[in-house]
Amino acid sequence: MAPRFCLVLATGAWLTACGGSPPKADESSGSETETSGDGTGTTKTAAPKIKKEAAAAFNEASVAYAKRDYGSAESSLKDAVDEDEKFGEAYFNLGVLAEEQGRLDDAKDWYKKSFEKNPKYGDGLVNLGGLMQREGRRGEADGLYQQAVAAEPLNGYGHLNLAIGAKNRKDFSDAVKRVRTALQEDSQNVDAYVVLAWTYYDMGKYELAKLVCFQAIGISPNLAAVHNLLGLVHMRGGDVTRALASFQKAIESDPKFVAAQINLGSITFGYKDYEASYRAFDAVIKIEPKNADALLGKAVAARGMGNFEEAEKGYKALLTQDERNAMAHFNLGVLYQEFLQKLDDAQKSFENVLRFEQANAELRKEATERIKQVQIQSQNQREAEAMMKAQAEQDRLAPPPPPPSAETPAAPETPSAPAAPSAAETPTEPVP
Repeated sequence: MAPRFCLVLATGAWLTACGGSPPKADESSGSETETSGDGTGTTKTAAPKIKKEAAAAFNEASVAYAKRDYGSAESSLKDAVDEDEKFGEAYFNLGVLAEEQGRLDDAKDWYKKSFEKNPKYGDGLVNLGGLMQREGRRGEADGLYQQAVAAEPLNGYGHLNLAIGAKNRKDFSDAVKRVRTALQEDSQNVDAYVVLAWTYYDMGKYELAKLVCFQAIGISPNLAAVHNLLGLVHMRGGDVTRALASFQKAIESDPKFVAAQINLGSITFGYKDYEASYRAFDAVIKIEPKNADALLGKAVAARGMGNFEEAEKGYKALLTQDERNAMAHFNLGVLYQEFLQKLDDAQKSFENVLRFEQANAELRKEATERIKQVQIQSQNQREAEAMMKAQAEQDRLAPPPPPPSAETPAAPETPSAPAAPSAAETPTEPVP
């Protein structure tokens, strides 16, 4: 099981206007532009100035939200949009409230309204895209990210999510370009540094990736995602000790950061620390009971610990969840072949690997080789059983041995002289 890295990006939780300062009150609804700091002349349209009453209600909502008084926060935000229907940030925060409470349909509606009421405000589209992506609708999500950066050319998280898509397509130049655009909006955006480090990692530029990771840690020392990625960079450099320390730091920073737990479990298994591997995968299952990687890893670790019955149950439980999981079939076959000597069951498991498209070429090749091994083992086993059966039958039909004869006892043997000590028993002389 290969170590992995995962990252989910959204604009963040609660939004306060102007980087945390209260919205600027103004009776007008005009807009202004600002020039990016790189001297390129790129412009970003600022949000319309907010009416005084709307700004006051928005700030009241922020105070209530900080106290986790969601009811009052929602009421104040609705007052804010009643006072100023173009207040995109207020609609956005209503979406955040709904999303945090699991009301995803309401969240989607509020995010849409944040853009509909203020077409120059793209954060709502970014968070809406994040919800689509979690539902597996990546194409729709990318469309929303594109719409966000078209409306707001320096929308950082719109560019960062598009950068991830570009990286996944191996369009690394576009990924790096979009990260740099995000940093124009906020030079301290730690997620931008993480995406940049991740891109360099995929490009094989591990020293650059390490450098950017350290820059990110300088901004946010306890960000689990960056410590997890730094662990992978250390692994590429063969520094297992530092890699394990980085994964542990990621888990300490966020015990629910699943990727770091899986990486820790995978690496400790590789070094035959099955107990530590088992604990890491078990921790993931407590967070995500249906996580296929963790269910598989825990079963393999149980096998390493000699708990064959638990391993078998683990593989079968995973196959009940997804019968097409080729790795579960393969590992179940290994358990049957090498540890339980159930060769017929082993062959069936390896044949199941070949039935499903999930198996990559390497796994299919190994499964094919295993089937040949099992067939040879089965033939040898049948031949051995046939020989044993034939020997037993021969012993059954053979006449009984004659009773001992009453012969004169043989004379006792004369003791022989003791043998001289062998060379191995003779002590060697000390070496000067």
